[in-house]
Amino acid sequence: RGFSFHIPPPPPDFSTGRIGVVAVTAGPGVTNTVTAIKNAQMAESPVLLIGGAAASLQKGRGALQDIDQLSLFKTLCKACVSVRAVRDIVPTLRKAIATAQSGTPGPVFVELPIDVLYPFHVVEKEIGGTKSGRGLRGKVVQW
Repeated sequence: RGFSFHIPPPPPDFSTGRIGVVAVTAGPGVTNTVTAIKNAQMAESPVLLIGGAAASLQKGRGALQDIDQLSLFKTLCKACVSVRAVRDIVPTLRKAIATAQSGTPGPVFVELPIDVLYPFHVVEKEIGGTKSGRGLRGKVVQW
């Protein structure tokens, strides 16, 4: 009896110059991409990671799926940015794509909070706001 060994297949060809685009939900959707983003960084592959986020009003207040996603990716990505207004979505994505492909290619992360993606009346229902401002949730919405 002899021994055998396996030669793994070559890695995928990342030299196409085309950008990969990934869109995931907030929290666990974003955190589940860490290994892939690290691989893209090491392979010098341009990747645009778009991640959802909790409403801006709820940032840092223990909202569902509210984690500091920008800090998580700051050492893995060429740039990390959170969009604050609807008018900034397209320019931010254009700049992110240019950054991912320029110089040494690599991943970039763009965070899109739910209140930037949907009309306020939809977000208000999601975060439990009230028009009267009574109760803690209503006060948070108005604050």
